[in-house]
Amino acid sequence: MNKKILILGANGNIGRYCVDYFYERREEYNISLLTVDLESGSFIKERSQFFQMDVSDTEAWKKIPTDIYAIIDFATTMPARMEGYDPGKYLRVNIKGTYNVLEFCRKNHVDRLLFAQTFGDILGHSEEDPILKIGMKPILDYADNKSVYITTMNTAVELIKCYNAVFHQRAFLFRLPTIYSWNERQYYEDGKAKQKGWRLFIDQASKGEDISVWGDPNRKKDMVYVKDLCQMFYKACFVDREFGFYNVGTGIGITLLDQIKGIIEVFGGEKQSKLVYAPEMRNAPQYIMCIDEAVKDLGYKPKYSYVEMLQDMKNERDLNRFGE
Repeated sequence: MNKKILILGANGNIGRYCVDYFYERREEYNISLLTVDLESGSFIKERSQFFQMDVSDTEAWKKIPTDIYAIIDFATTMPARMEGYDPGKYLRVNIKGTYNVLEFCRKNHVDRLLFAQTFGDILGHSEEDPILKIGMKPILDYADNKSVYITTMNTAVELIKCYNAVFHQRAFLFRLPTIYSWNERQYYEDGKAKQKGWRLFIDQASKGEDISVWGDPNRKKDMVYVKDLCQMFYKACFVDREFGFYNVGTGIGITLLDQIKGIIEVFGGEKQSKLVYAPEMRNAPQYIMCIDEAVKDLGYKPKYSYVEMLQDMKNERDLNRFGE
């Protein structure tokens, strides 16, 4: 039996890799891919039936085929992609858009919904305990301009839980930290264009420039690759469960120092960068995602070590498969 899988936000940094991952494995479960985004390039259109639409537009959903097996939802608005500050967009896309997705699932008996949630709601625990677990209660800094975003994402998650309980809609929730992938898209912080820290390190390493190591170099961070995230979503599409809530990660922390050394090893040229320690500067975030539930329920096993991730990212950069 053909299984139609609809990927929302398919042209995003994560969505494109997810399309690729499922397309390459389409014969295992006789998968047909359908995709949705505000725009798309040839990479997506060659691998799926593409629909250009805004998920918050209720009328637009009428053009989507109704015989969908699963929906993978990456179509939320996040601060890293927002120039300026428009809190209303978070409400329209993250709450109304999710409601539209859920209603489509309910009316058309979609077998399951997979939803990508932020880990921003529990990141505040990491200074006391860097190991972040599924059951941790949200900690929200209302003065932070990300608070509206996090609130809308938490609201979307609660709506999904309601539909799971009331309408028996199978649902799988994934809490995402920073997901690493090679891409050339503009990154925003506090509404302003900014270069990602790890991209700055890569640029400096490739030129043999000095690299500053801020704060405590031994703070650890879970460095999860987009292709391992895709593995987790793929497994959740076919597991026999009614509900699941999972942290996306590797379960392993990489120190800031080892992060930088790995970048120098993989991206460095003939001239090796020197490390300049700056302990007086602010610390980098620290967190390790507990993946016990994903390992137990889905049989998830991260494939990429940190250095293997960097090597594959470099390969993706050179291949430029997405035509950026």
